[in-house]
Parts: sequence; structure tokens; C-alpha cells
Amino acid sequence: MVASTVIVTVLLAGLFAFSSSIKLLGVQRSLAIRDHLGVPPTQWRLIGLLELAGVIGVLVGLTWPPLGVAAASGLALLSVGAVIFHVRAGDGVTETTPAVIGVALAVATAVVQAI
Repeated sequence: MVASTVIVTVLLAGLFAFSSSIKLLGVQRSLAIRDHLGVPPTQWRLIGLLELAGVIGVLVGLTWPPLGVAAASGLALLSVGAVIFHVRAGDGVTETTPAVIGVALAVATAVVQAI
């Protein structure tokens, strides 16, 4: 296995493990972002669960690449949705950057796991 695949995958998993955990644990800052973006609480928790499933999927993808590619693609789509919500809310670069990084890391992970 190529080191770049492991590095990109672990970075993606770390980003989304953090994002998922703050949603699922109801961290105050996460709830403030949820309210600012206008996302219903049930949908916010569902997003957190999908992110957690994506983390597990990309890590398993290190041994079974088809699952990793699928999981990374799902995380990329979740991140695109996050970018859209931030743009709709009128957020600037600072607020939108984590979602853009999520898209980039997810796409990079899907590509390196597919090779």
C-alpha cells in the first residue's frame, strides 16, 4: 500500500471523525452552526451518523478499496452539501473552508484508493 493513500485516508477519517463526534455529542458550537445553517436537529444527527459511517468505510477501504471509494464519494457529496448550506447562509471563506477541505480530501481519498 502506498503511503500517500494511508496519509490522505487518515486525514479524511480524522476530519470527519471530529465533525461526526461534535454533531452526535451535541457540542454547543456544533448546535450553533446547525441553527445558523437552518438544519433541523434530526437531519443534523443523521448527517453525523453518515459521517461516522463514512469514516468507518474509508478506513476499511485501506484493505478493501471498493468500499473506501464508495465511502469517500459519499463524504465528498456530504461536503458539497455543506458548502451549499454555507453559501446559502451567506458565510464567508472562514466558515466554508472546512467543508471545501472535506470535498478535496474526500475526492483525493477516492482517487488514491481507486488506483
